[in-house]
Amino acid sequence: MTTPLNAPAPAPFGWCHWHKGPSGTAAMVDVIEQGSGPGAGLYACSPCREQHGLRSVVEQPHEVAYRDYLLHTTDCEGCSRIGRCKVGGRLRDIYQKALDAAP
Repeated sequence: MTTPLNAPAPAPFGWCHWHKGPSGTAAMVDVIEQGSGPGAGLYACSPCREQHGLRSVVEQPHEVAYRDYLLHTTDCEGCSRIGRCKVGGRLRDIYQKALDAAP
């Protein structure tokens, strides 16, 4: 008999908005922002990401730059609400350039 402790994990399930079908490899590739109410995420499976040149949100340059900036400013004594240290300033500039270049 299978118990919850030794039961196999269920296969991941997702929806691919590109081929419009279920997928076990779906990852969020875009976020649709709305002025009011919740936004929506668009997901693509691994084959569709490769075929259409899509990157998951966490791999997009502006997300990577923002994560680096947040990690630095969280631990840096020279970074505060008033200003940033030289490294924090450079990381913020990198984030801003990546954000400006984002589609």
